[in-house]
Amino acid sequence: MRIDRWRKPLILSLAAAMAPAAAGCAEDQSKSALLDYSKSAHDMYERGMEEFDDEDCVEADKIFKDVRRQFPYSRYAVTAELRLADCQFIQGNYAEAAVAYGQFVKAHPTHEDAHYAAYKKGVSYVETIPDDWFINPPPYERDQGATRDARAALSRFVRAYPGSPLRERAQEMLCEVEDHLVDHEMYVAEFYLARDDHLAAVTRLEGIRHHFDNSTLVPDAMFLQAKTFLYMGRVLDARRVFGEIVEHFPEHHQSLRAKDYLDRLDREIASESAGGEGNDG
Repeated sequence: MRIDRWRKPLILSLAAAMAPAAAGCAEDQSKSALLDYSKSAHDMYERGMEEFDDEDCVEADKIFKDVRRQFPYSRYAVTAELRLADCQFIQGNYAEAAVAYGQFVKAHPTHEDAHYAAYKKGVSYVETIPDDWFINPPPYERDQGATRDARAALSRFVRAYPGSPLRERAQEMLCEVEDHLVDHEMYVAEFYLARDDHLAAVTRLEGIRHHFDNSTLVPDAMFLQAKTFLYMGRVLDARRVFGEIVEHFPEHHQSLRAKDYLDRLDREIASESAGGEGNDG
């Protein structure tokens, strides 16, 4: 009994002494497991990048998917997601790439590469715009769905990432995309003019002025609108539009033509006024 009397406190004291050591071992094991997890994710991601840099997107695609599946909580899983979108783009699967880039931005809006994904989404849509092949009708006669998607994506990028180094190129592409759409709108307006539906034509041309600020073809649309107003006998509307071309687009070639029309209209108005005064006398 005496032995039991001192054995129990001794066991308890030993257990108490061993507890911090056990906790320390568990913590060390946890840190080691975390390091192993991170290193394994890094190593697998790097293997994928080797294939990606060698332009073997088939193999890279498999590896990046493995990174996402096996290491979902590592930072490499997020980057692998972006590289998978790049693989779709490189392989010419532009519609799929646009969706993948869009999903990345939605899931990781604060990621350092979110601006890149948003930009590439726009570029992916640009790549789906029909080419001007001689065996096909010109692009402005075809469905404009892909062009509108490209415009929407690029516009969002330009607004959301004003400090991105990709913004300048995105702005250039946005101008080109809007030129495609304005080509289509002017094609429709000329279709109406060919059928003597002048009101429909000027309405369509007015829409170009208000909805396509980035297009380089806006002065052309305005000039056609002004000439149509003249044909309709709406001289004041024509003068107003010619004047707006000169005011807002002084360097554009249509500005010189608009000035000529304004001078001619002013001479005609002055001549009519002088004739009217003579008749009154």
